[in-house]
This record gives sequence, C-alpha cells and structure tokens, in this order.
Amino acid sequence: MSLPYNLFLTLFLESFIPAPFLKNNNLDESRMGHVAYEEAEVEREIVHIILSGDTTSLRPNSGQPITIRENYISVECHDERGLDYRVWEWHDRVMPYDEVNGYSLEYIYGYYFESMSERQ
Repeated sequence: MSLPYNLFLTLFLESFIPAPFLKNNNLDESRMGHVAYEEAEVEREIVHIILSGDTTSLRPNSGQPITIRENYISVECHDERGLDYRVWEWHDRVMPYDEVNGYSLEYIYGYYFESMSERQ
C-alpha cells in the first residue's frame, strides 16, 4: 500500500522545509534570516490549507488579505486551460528590524502548483 501523493507532500513540507528554522535554537536574528523564516512559515501554512481542500479561508482572487502569522497575505489562484494544475500565488510585506538599519520593508512571495488530476 502506497501513501497518497498529497499525504506524502504534506509530510515532506511539514517535516523537511521548515526544519532548518525550527530545529535551530540559535535562529539567525538578522533581517534576512527573519524574512526567510517568515516566508517559509507562511508557505507552509498556505500549502497546508490548500492540501486540506478547504481553500475558502484563503479568499483567492478577492483582493482581500488574510492573516497568517500576523502577516496580511494576498492570495491569487489561476486555472490554466488544458493544463492539469492550478497555480496558487501569494505575496506580502514584512517589517524586520535590525540594529544597523532599524525597520525596513521586505517583500515576500510564494507559489504552489496544485495538481488537478489528483483532486478529481
């Protein structure tokens, strides 16, 4: 018996991608370290919602942001004709702080290709 692809992907994303950030007790507190950490966590939560199948909470293509990890995220979804996947895209800005530059505005962006053949 093999594991379903979505279950395998969920386990992979939850255990592998954020592992360098979650298992390291000496988290890089630099500005870019914080941005990379937030970007990975936002991606992990959005992909988890997509794989759960209940995507109404993402409010795709509405222009209304959703809140994930105290960040306001705008989510878009595109179905391409003739292709067997759906593209999910999101973007946000985070405000990291460092002692040299103070607060700065950084842009984060992510995307996920959802296989439509497995949904049917």
